Amino acid sequence: MTLGAPASALRPYVREYCGWFEHMAAPLCRREPPSEIIPVIINFGAPVRVFDGADQERWTDYDSFTTGPYDRFVLVGSSGPSGGIQVNLTILGARMFLGQPLHELTNRIVGLDDLFGRDARRLVMELYDAPAWDARFAILDREIGSRIAIARPPAPAVLWTWRRLVETRGRIGIGTLVGEVGWSQKHLIAQVREQIGLPPKTLARVLRFGRAVQLMRTGRGRLVDIANDCGYYDQAHFTRDVREFAGVTPSQLLESLMPDQGGFAVDDMNRDAR
Repeated sequence: MTLGAPASALRPYVREYCGWFEHMAAPLCRREPPSEIIPVIINFGAPVRVFDGADQERWTDYDSFTTGPYDRFVLVGSSGPSGGIQVNLTILGARMFLGQPLHELTNRIVGLDDLFGRDARRLVMELYDAPAWDARFAILDREIGSRIAIARPPAPAVLWTWRRLVETRGRIGIGTLVGEVGWSQKHLIAQVREQIGLPPKTLARVLRFGRAVQLMRTGRGRLVDIANDCGYYDQAHFTRDVREFAGVTPSQLLESLMPDQGGFAVDDMNRDAR
């Protein structure tokens, strides 16, 4: 796995690039909790398998794809040796990169071919043929930068709301946001949902939960300390959010953490569904 930073002008929109090749002795399924990150997967290997949340005996295989914002977890596996690049966009970055409001993509996966047609196929081949990861990351800087440069941004009040939610890590009330932007609460909620894909309150919860997951991944603190640091008013509140967003308890999620930023493994999907 190789990590790369985007060009400085893209930092508000792109968190990082991650190039990988992975060969597993046995099939592996990962739990992907929701966060403020929207992935763009440029696939060089076997299709990525995404399991049906209601019936884990069913799945869909994807090549290169992206998603909208999620407020639920997804179970993801591979159907063989995998490799490619994951672009970690912020939700705002996805809104700009895709050049469209995100409400129709909420909790959905869509193929890059369906979004960009021939341009998607050209980009995948150019990245595959590039001689090194640094060259691939430079190509992505160019492609993402050119799309963002021509994109029409959301309304200033929506941008302000997004930035305030991110900088406070979801620890700001809707009443405060309404007072700051000068819109009615109903109009603000509707516009943020339309442009960003999630209403402000849900987005705040996802940001707070995403911060907790980040702390778990890096091994920084006990669960009770993580809950306090992320603004949960008690452990029961933290446990409810983890169960809702990840499908397991906080301790189960932590125990499933794989080494070297490998994500959260799912060992027994039938047991997990219960």
